[in-house]
Amino acid sequence: MKKAFSLIALFLLLMGLVSVSTADQVTLKVSGDGKWAILDSGGQEIGTLEKVEEGAYSILPKGGQYLGVVRSNGDLQLTGRHPAITPSQAQLYLDVLEALKTLK
Repeated sequence: MKKAFSLIALFLLLMGLVSVSTADQVTLKVSGDGKWAILDSGGQEIGTLEKVEEGAYSILPKGGQYLGVVRSNGDLQLTGRHPAITPSQAQLYLDVLEALKTLK
């Protein structure tokens, strides 16, 4: 019983830490026709979002490598033969998905 309670307490603690770490939201600021600056919660530009076709947007992290195209259904089309992304790029993709909901 003590072991089960300890595991539950550990799980709740970890969930609390994860929810705090993902509390940062990104916002989109218009920077041109079909272009938006991606801003973090502190107002710093972390990338650029550009409309490439109806329902598709390219993501370019600031100072980073082109990430890919996010489709209207939420799919991320990566470039290259064996695409891989870093955890920070994955978080940017998820944040952009949430921010895109405000454009519609």
